[in-house]
Amino acid sequence: MEIPDWAAKHRTKNVEIHQRGQNYYAYRIGSTYVPTLKRSRKITEKYLGKVTREGIVPPRPKGPVRYGGALDAGNITFLDRFVEPLKTALVESFPNDWQNILCAAVLKLCYLEPFSRLQLRYETSLAKRRWPDAHMGDDALSGLVPRIGFQWASQRDVFRALAQDEKHMAIDLSHVFSESQNIPWLEYGHNGDDVWRPQLQMLLCWGATTHRPGYLQLLSGATHSAQTLAHLIREIPLQEVIAVMDKGFWSPDNVKAFEESKVHYAMALRRDLPIVHLASSTQYRKHFLYREHAQWWRADEWEGRTLYHYLDKRIADDEESAYLRRIETAKTTELKRKEMAAYRKARHELGTLSILTDTGIDAAQVYTLYKERREVEYAFDALQNDLRGDVTWMRSREGMAGYFFILFLSLYLYSQVLDHLKCKKLTSTYSVRDVLTYLTKIMVVEVDGRGVLLPVTRQTQTMVDKLEVPITQTLGL
Repeated sequence: MEIPDWAAKHRTKNVEIHQRGQNYYAYRIGSTYVPTLKRSRKITEKYLGKVTREGIVPPRPKGPVRYGGALDAGNITFLDRFVEPLKTALVESFPNDWQNILCAAVLKLCYLEPFSRLQLRYETSLAKRRWPDAHMGDDALSGLVPRIGFQWASQRDVFRALAQDEKHMAIDLSHVFSESQNIPWLEYGHNGDDVWRPQLQMLLCWGATTHRPGYLQLLSGATHSAQTLAHLIREIPLQEVIAVMDKGFWSPDNVKAFEESKVHYAMALRRDLPIVHLASSTQYRKHFLYREHAQWWRADEWEGRTLYHYLDKRIADDEESAYLRRIETAKTTELKRKEMAAYRKARHELGTLSILTDTGIDAAQVYTLYKERREVEYAFDALQNDLRGDVTWMRSREGMAGYFFILFLSLYLYSQVLDHLKCKKLTSTYSVRDVLTYLTKIMVVEVDGRGVLLPVTRQTQTMVDKLEVPITQTLGL
């Protein structure tokens, strides 16, 4: 039978292709002189391997089978589906360090370990095969972190690449506390437990439609000035930014500063401000649906700016019930009278939210933009708690900047996993941390340099099936 072209192309002067059954095999041939025949005779010198359409597959080496250690594989394989945008941006902006940066971000998210333990995680996970040129040792990382912190222009290029498809970005601020003695731009402030500690702030931009982080910058001390924020926003390499601010940021000067800087804003207002004119529930005559629940609203003005008032009747009912319970359980007539007076004073405030804006977008869009601010808050929680970025011991401003750039990339992957869970309607069953922890139980063992999938528990396989990602199938090939 004639040998097909894809196999015959490997036949050269010193290589022969033999067929056995439906398979083809390559052999190196030579010749030796036979005195009795007074001529040379062809001999087979070495078996080269099986011939496939992809090429010649060499035979396994003889001798005892070599086993390597077991490697965490499920978590790295799952995150593979989300790393391509990061890889593309990092290869362009950090051509010499991209494997180190990407590997550190993935390992940080997977294991929540300090940098001093990333080398161990690298050696015991599939990361060492995905990024073989990465260096996760203490010396390598101690040089990497400040080096990328110095390269602010390259960081901006990464932010621009990741946010290029996003039109609207919301911003938020969060405090970061540090005990470092070598960062002069730290300023003292109160933490959540009212402890006076050195701090800085992070400004994070979050995609209003994609819900992915798009920009991160560290600020010194506590920034409450709209002028400072407006200056920073102008520096952000994104298409359009809307400052979505919480109730503590309101002041006429801040509004003026945003408008003079041509920065759009959506600013929540406290219920007790003089410019907030609340009304009875009957005055809320328009509504829209937000996550399948009716939100009633009306529009007002303050010095030519749009002021939207929203009424959530579910929240209003809960707040009213709380007042009435206090009235009913009051132990004295005087206390009952005080609770009733408080209820009458607050009854038009129950379940309301007021937002001042110059964006020109409608009530439903403004409300959605403000509510999606929760995504930003969750992102900060992930950055400072899940990723353990709330207490750092960096020795320089550049080290701090490089450290949080890596955490930003971890946060980007975190948001991608969270979005996948939302799409599969699994957020009530699994958290991002649950998924990554379960997936560490999917392991491969190295046998003669190849990865062999170890048995997977039924509980873990059930979760993989719900994720609808072919993790075990990929690793089992």
